[in-house]
Amino acid sequence: MKTVVTKIIRIAITLVLVLIATIAIFRAWVFYTESPWTRDAKFTADVVAIAPDVSGLLTDVRVTDNQLVQQGQVLFVVDQPRYQQALDEAQAEVDYYQALLAEKRREAGRRVKLGTDALSQESIDQASNDSITASHQLAKAIAARDLAKIDLDRTTVRAPAEGWITNLNVHTGEFITRGTVSVALVKRNSFYLLAYMEETKLERVRPGYRAEITPLGSNVVFYGTVDSIAAGVTNTNRASDSKGLATVDSNLEWVRLAQRVPVKIRLDEQQGDLYPTGTTATVVITGSKDLHHAKISPMMELIRRLREFG
Repeated sequence: MKTVVTKIIRIAITLVLVLIATIAIFRAWVFYTESPWTRDAKFTADVVAIAPDVSGLLTDVRVTDNQLVQQGQVLFVVDQPRYQQALDEAQAEVDYYQALLAEKRREAGRRVKLGTDALSQESIDQASNDSITASHQLAKAIAARDLAKIDLDRTTVRAPAEGWITNLNVHTGEFITRGTVSVALVKRNSFYLLAYMEETKLERVRPGYRAEITPLGSNVVFYGTVDSIAAGVTNTNRASDSKGLATVDSNLEWVRLAQRVPVKIRLDEQQGDLYPTGTTATVVITGSKDLHHAKISPMMELIRRLREFG
């Protein structure tokens, strides 16, 4: 009898332990799969693509790759002597037409004073027309001179904002074409995260909710706030054939991949260039308040770390 009771107790303890383990595993699985988190988040920043507004030889490159520059700092100079020469020629045109206009005005004024007693009306009108023509030519020359000034000023390419120069792929002596992107500038203090959340988790994500951020391969945890959720993503099924009919991809009903939607997250504190744009992080949406790590159970802490490995 005692042996039977002992066996029952052992079976009961085993069943209880299995039940507890099952519940724990189920809760962990639900927490892992349904809680609003993703390890597909990217650090992002405002990037300015810098291209010269003039063409010519690069005569001076004053920055190096990945250098921090200040707003207004000179990055490089494009063929300044040529554009200075163009400005001098444009100024000479202005000087010429100014002198010509002054002469034509004097001539027109003299003929008007002489009047029709000494000159024909046609001669008087012709002098007035010559004066008007010269004024138009002067206006055109001034416009060309002002454009040459703009071109000369833009031979010096300056940083539009404070930030880091990256992907510098131009060197002194190269010919650079107007409008060709030559370098990118990552603006300082403009970093944020784009967390690509599965659509099944968006119900628990709202603007203003707090976010816990862990860069990939790091134990550092910092915080941010959900700024906004993308209003739409590309519909890969939406296409048309040559007849204008909708093209719909075949879909296996039992295999349905959740669509990922970008969620923009503002950082509480800028991290400088410690985590470059494009690098990866794990993001957990914690709701209206931050989680207090001192209160997180060892199991939840383990799950949080396991998120790094998918």
